[in-house]
Amino acid sequence: MSYEAYWNEIVSEYNDNLNCKEEIVQKTWEVLFKLCFGYLKSDIDSQRSVKMGVMTKRADIVIKNDTEDLFVVELKRHTLHDGQAQLFSYLNQLKIDLGILVCDNLYIYDYDFTAKEDSYSVLEIPFTQNNPNGSRFVEFFSKDNFDKQKIKDFIKESNQKKNSESEIKNELSINLITELLKNHFSEKYPAADVENILAEYNISINLKSSTVTSSFDSVASDVSQTYIPAPAFGAKDSTQFMVNGTPTGGKGPTVYRAVQFYVESHTGISFNELQAAFPDYMAKPGFGKMIRRWEEVTPQQWSGSRFNKHPIILSDGSKVAVSTQWKPDNMHNFIENVARLGIEIKAIN
Repeated sequence: MSYEAYWNEIVSEYNDNLNCKEEIVQKTWEVLFKLCFGYLKSDIDSQRSVKMGVMTKRADIVIKNDTEDLFVVELKRHTLHDGQAQLFSYLNQLKIDLGILVCDNLYIYDYDFTAKEDSYSVLEIPFTQNNPNGSRFVEFFSKDNFDKQKIKDFIKESNQKKNSESEIKNELSINLITELLKNHFSEKYPAADVENILAEYNISINLKSSTVTSSFDSVASDVSQTYIPAPAFGAKDSTQFMVNGTPTGGKGPTVYRAVQFYVESHTGISFNELQAAFPDYMAKPGFGKMIRRWEEVTPQQWSGSRFNKHPIILSDGSKVAVSTQWKPDNMHNFIENVARLGIEIKAIN
């Protein structure tokens, strides 16, 4: 089988185990490391005891060879984003610099256990079929190909590519296109005439299969301010969703992941820009609050679990709280509106 075929098998198993307990996830990955990566049973050290001060904890999987530990794998339920701190504690104690976290997505860490504070590079790989980075993950972590430096280079190169793409997307704006048009036509026509003609046109940049402009300032005006009637599913439905092809679980985690995805795709976004992209009418009818600054959420709202208690942190350190108040009618409204941001949410059951 090809590396892509092995990765697709991993994605299939991931989807099959979406809501399974961690014990099932553990057994599945033990089998995957044998079948897809070529490790022997003796290479897979499951539930290794790790001394943490006066406590002893168990690392889910440590992959080793005859002479050394190669990397640690921390496994969580697939609908959660959790486990980084636990993985780092094992990497520190075992003096290992490569770690894998499996939860809502797959995360590969290049970790510096010699640093006084957590120092690391991380590559996030969504569990999507035919994902090129997923195929490379299988290739680099296979027993016959394992090379720490190549893995570190893979993480670095992938992040550089992602950053370059984000920078290009961030620079794409209505103002940029307008200035380019002005420069182009001003070479042949009077500048005043060009200004007057361009003023007669609405200029926008649209993502494929989307109608949202790339300008943060115009996002709110492009998103419909009226909600769409709810679809046919019941008020107490347990519908599971996926965001841009990645399973995310129920309504609350799906909304959280959609906002998180938008932040990750817009490096340097401010809170005001994020709130322009996710205005309150996206959460109506119902609670009517979409996102808030962390410090603005009242004790009553926290005690009522009206916002997710895991903040989304922006590049300037601002913490963002995301609403947890989602029912079929306002979820349908959210899905319809967020599509205009280039985020596709689909029900999977």
